[in-house]
Amino acid sequence: MLRSRRRVVVGSVLVVALASGCGAQVVPGRPVTAPTTLAAGPVTVVALGDSLTAGDGDDAGQGYAGRVAEAIAARQGREGSTLVNLGQSGWTSTMLVSGGEGAPGELGLAVDAVRTARADGTAVLATVLIGANDLWYVYEYGPEGGTPAADEDAAVATYRDNLDRTVTELQQAGAVVVVGLPDDQSVRPGFADHDRLVQILGNVTVEEVGQMSRLADRLDETAEEVATAHGAMIVDTNDPFWADQSTMADDGIHPNAAGYAVLAALWLEVIEPIL
Repeated sequence: MLRSRRRVVVGSVLVVALASGCGAQVVPGRPVTAPTTLAAGPVTVVALGDSLTAGDGDDAGQGYAGRVAEAIAARQGREGSTLVNLGQSGWTSTMLVSGGEGAPGELGLAVDAVRTARADGTAVLATVLIGANDLWYVYEYGPEGGTPAADEDAAVATYRDNLDRTVTELQQAGAVVVVGLPDDQSVRPGFADHDRLVQILGNVTVEEVGQMSRLADRLDETAEEVATAHGAMIVDTNDPFWADQSTMADDGIHPNAAGYAVLAALWLEVIEPIL
């Protein structure tokens, strides 16, 4: 069953002022005040994440990041906006920070891209959506007898540290940061049907799919806490489209073009006030 979550979490906090032009003041329990706009002119969108950011499953090759950047560039006064897409399929939050598979970490590359754009006087919007593989790997590579709570706790702590470092360094470089809350992967068609799941993650049991859903909630809470602490904007990516095969690629894991269009709309709904 899909969780009953807000689609857009920006309403839960006020957004803290950033040096690069997005601002308001955090006052818990009070309605959101719209953040100020990004600096005028083109925007450099720097996207960090895993296969969802890379756009796997989208025949159009855009994913949500490409659609977000395209929508920004189509706005009057934002012509010439560009995308630096650093998403890497299969990467965890640790790989995002430290690198993997012989490739450097996305974070260092992103910080360099932010600094370059800011030195040219261009506003930067950094999007961060990570956590799906943190979640999967806990169960796929855990003990054969089942995944203990201690392993889940350790995964949450690692995710928190990695996300906190990511948001901190991006903001210090001068980016306006938007953090996506990871979706509950257990509702994706490729996971909801266990016969399909074992073809992808052969060591994940039916019981662990239930654990996965609860851990997804914890990662969401962690991401929201980190983003709120830094005054970053927040997008809740949980949406019914994840459970609908018509908006998912044939693998039942990644969105198709229609699904990425929905995902991009969730991001744009949050970003709109600062454009």
